[in-house]
Amino acid sequence: MSPLMGWTALIPFRTGTGGKSRLQAALDHAARQRLAREMAHHVIDVLSRCREIEQIVVLSNVAFDHPAATFALDAGRGLNPEISAFRDDFGPLPLLVIHADLPLLAQADVEALLKAATTHGIAMATDRAGEGTNAIALADGRSFAFRFGPGSRALHGAADERMLVLQCDGLSADLDTPGDLTFLRQHGLQI
Repeated sequence: MSPLMGWTALIPFRTGTGGKSRLQAALDHAARQRLAREMAHHVIDVLSRCREIEQIVVLSNVAFDHPAATFALDAGRGLNPEISAFRDDFGPLPLLVIHADLPLLAQADVEALLKAATTHGIAMATDRAGEGTNAIALADGRSFAFRFGPGSRALHGAADERMLVLQCDGLSADLDTPGDLTFLRQHGLQI
């Protein structure tokens, strides 16, 4: 199966006082906010180099400015309802939902995920623990219930038991906890 059109990449990005709150012991609020924006810009920069991606949209509760991305307002319904509403408006064309906190993301990682989805209709990338979902690529227009949050890998995998699951540092090394921060610093992240 191949997409009828180029991919749209949707990047959920939430800001506010609770942003990256599990990192409070390691980073103050200003540092967490700055780091979150830097990671989002990195993800957009990587996506913008992928020929398969036609459009990049940042879904956020505040205006987000990047020359390679457009902005869509998060209405505050929660992550999964917001992504579903975006997809309902967008239609069943190729969609990549990818988190903004992937500082090791590389173009080859994105291209591998899109290729897997193009071949099989759907593919996901899990976090380092193998329990969460950092990206889902839907190539074939199927209906899909987004279940981002705790245990999302199992929940998303239940939608299609043959779904390909990728786990590589670029797609799996997200930043949520002090342990993630330590791992990323060991892999070159400078804060």
